[in-house]
Amino acid sequence: LYQDEIRPYGRILLKRIREECATRRFVKVRGSRSPPSGSAVPTESELNEVGMIDPKFLRRLCEGCSELQVEPTDGKEYSVTLVGQPGVFIDPCIATDPYPHRLWTEAAKYFEELKEEDGLFPGGRYACAQILKSRSLHFLKNRSLGEICHIVQLGISQKKLLGYSDGQLVPHGRSEECLKERAAEHQQPVVTASQQPEVLYASWEQVYEGLKALLESSTNPAPNMISLSNVKRLFRSHFNLVLSETVLGYPRVGDLLQDPRLSCLCHLEALGNGQVVIRLIEISQPPSQPMSPQSSWFQVGPQYEQMQASPSLAFQMQQPSSHQVYYGADSWQHELAMMATYSAAGSPVSSPSSSPYGVGPAFCASNRFP
Repeated sequence: LYQDEIRPYGRILLKRIREECATRRFVKVRGSRSPPSGSAVPTESELNEVGMIDPKFLRRLCEGCSELQVEPTDGKEYSVTLVGQPGVFIDPCIATDPYPHRLWTEAAKYFEELKEEDGLFPGGRYACAQILKSRSLHFLKNRSLGEICHIVQLGISQKKLLGYSDGQLVPHGRSEECLKERAAEHQQPVVTASQQPEVLYASWEQVYEGLKALLESSTNPAPNMISLSNVKRLFRSHFNLVLSETVLGYPRVGDLLQDPRLSCLCHLEALGNGQVVIRLIEISQPPSQPMSPQSSWFQVGPQYEQMQASPSLAFQMQQPSSHQVYYGADSWQHELAMMATYSAAGSPVSSPSSSPYGVGPAFCASNRFP
């Protein structure tokens, strides 16, 4: 691990010990250091033949060795180093890109041209880097495994060379993220093979009213708060609606929840344990004028002259016209003023490109898709 420039965290140490055990087993049983799969590193099924290692036992063993120094890190994780040898380790999560432009150009070309069977990598950064290093690629020549782990991470988070599909890393063009980006551009749902042929997708109004109801009644993980990872499941179980971020024009649900139309209702918040939650924004109202679902939304039509209270959480709305758009109660006056300004200036408010508020067919609220 020192040679690979990878900090020996407990989880990495467990993997490396099992890999070494598997390799020695192949030497003893088959007389070869190469696994049966032909890969330079053992596959998951080949590692399963070795058996598991108790992580608590491994830590106690390291702590009892005078030649090793054990240091606690985040959570229950720890790192193990050799006493008197600090080592040089690459942090794979650092956002700085120290690599030449040519490396990224060659890497992009390589991943774009990969055949489907060669473009399936393990979902873990470390295991993916091992596969890439074993292929002796020219653009990774003389790079340590630690550097390749960093390159993999940058390829996912910044360069859009890799993405996830069914838990595996694949070239970005075949990833779920790319599929969602394309669907969001056309405001279409991402339909999976297991999805029912006809489902109801939440409109902007239903998203607002549904979030409001969920947040006001939620007690987990805290009052007026729900986990970001659970919001889609809650919409399905409570309202029989699919919360599709791509239908509403966003590739990620986190981006959807930061839309200005929801800014007066909730915001995202990261907890200390890394969990991202949706928190209700408390709006102070005079006791004589409580906010209710019936008064919290207005429907603005093509002429922008009439406002009509919309249905509440029953979600049994009529199909809206192709130019209707919904706004929060605390911002509708400002929005109408902006529409009037654009109309007076001779600008077509129905065009999303001409209005910063996205009034037009591309942002229409629609609650039913075949």
